[in-house]
Amino acid sequence: MNVHEILSHPIVKAADPVVLVGGDRLTAQAVRWVHSSEVLDIGPLLRGGELLLSGGESLAKASSAKQEQYVRELAARNVAALAIETGAVLPEIPSEVVRAAVESKIILIELRSVVPFVVIAESINSTFVTASVAMLEKADELSHAVAVELAAGAGLREILSMIAAELSATVSLLVPGAFSQDLIDVSGSSREDAALMNTVEVEIPIRGIVAAALQIGIADPGQELFVQTVGERVADVLGLAMLQQRPPTLGDIAGVQLIRAVIARERETALQDLCASVGVNPARPLAMLFARSVEPNRLRGKLERSLICGESQFVLYAVPGELFGLVVLPANGKQQARADLVERLTQVVDVGDGSVCVGPLVDGVSSANHSLEQAKLALELAPGCSVRANVVDSDELVVDRLIAENSNVELRHRLTAELLGDLLQHDATRGTALVETLEIWLRSGCNTAQSARLLFLERQSMHNRLQRIFALIGGDPRGTGRLAGLAVALRALRQTPSNYHSA
Repeated sequence: MNVHEILSHPIVKAADPVVLVGGDRLTAQAVRWVHSSEVLDIGPLLRGGELLLSGGESLAKASSAKQEQYVRELAARNVAALAIETGAVLPEIPSEVVRAAVESKIILIELRSVVPFVVIAESINSTFVTASVAMLEKADELSHAVAVELAAGAGLREILSMIAAELSATVSLLVPGAFSQDLIDVSGSSREDAALMNTVEVEIPIRGIVAAALQIGIADPGQELFVQTVGERVADVLGLAMLQQRPPTLGDIAGVQLIRAVIARERETALQDLCASVGVNPARPLAMLFARSVEPNRLRGKLERSLICGESQFVLYAVPGELFGLVVLPANGKQQARADLVERLTQVVDVGDGSVCVGPLVDGVSSANHSLEQAKLALELAPGCSVRANVVDSDELVVDRLIAENSNVELRHRLTAELLGDLLQHDATRGTALVETLEIWLRSGCNTAQSARLLFLERQSMHNRLQRIFALIGGDPRGTGRLAGLAVALRALRQTPSNYHSA
């Protein structure tokens, strides 16, 4: 069942539900279970896919920071939706909760009438139990059929084709260190459907260690739970097939575990042990990669082939919608090697591949998580900045990253008002674009001729604009300490809600 179907149930409708956030995702968001709790730290105890019911008592007593943290933790656990009852204890949903729901992209529902949560849970969950039994039986039948095919001598490609056909899906098997095009996008549905697919990923273990990932693309999000169950049932069979035909090396498997350990901020000793298995010197300089892509498996293959040609030591790891990478750099000339990496990726990543960010250079695997987190932040900030490339260099966004991490909206407002207030007011009332002109002029190193070319202006027109700008910002900033301040204020402006660069 999806959220829309649950809200249409007579028992739930009696609670007078109103969707406050995520109304456009009700039919796409599947629900696995209905659960109720007043515990604000419940996030780590959930599996994901729940519709969580809250009476609002604990929320009403919590601080604003705790309310926001509550919502963000639920979103991090992939909770399907949060429904909060309003009434005497909690007259309305706190604005902090609504804002956090919008930013975290979690469905938020207000229940304006009292209906016992136990009644809602029993009514909906009994339907889930009945459907779950039938689903498990069907998944077991498919798993058995796949096992029979393997026993009869079928190869990996044939097994994937069978799974794809039974599920009307597109199936890929990602084996680290052994990228093979014939195991990517094995299709059991039309390519027209593929453009609209949701991706389900299942880990394939061999002898207790994750050795590969099975990715299944489906057009109907309502099938996600069933497809996940099928994937988990056939995982052991695929593991056996891999052992017979394409066994990954210990280094390949350790590479996946290394990336996962970096993401999870594992202890330095654990990272060093994994580096030894991969054959990576844990003290060598490195840069992390982070990418967002609708087809991360295709992007992974592209990056893998490019990095092999560049003779870099690397590990790549793809999950639905995202790709992570660790690239080892030489101890000597590491800055130039990183610049070469950015250039090499720029040449191979196209618009349709997604966006890739190269994180900052760090000395050793113990700081790899910092490089990864900064790459994520830079990629998040890039659309609002002058950097709109397919490959983003986090070094170009150092100031933007510092502002995002060390200032709040109020501080950014004060900074932009202090240094750019009259200029912003002029643009707002006159319909001019002097802020943009100033930004381009500073970015070009205060080169008036270059700025004029970028703005398609005659040189005299550019001079006239600059004179108006100088009059509004307190004079020509060249040769003063105000030059750096203006550059920072313009970066802060891009991260401040306003009519300027609101996209």
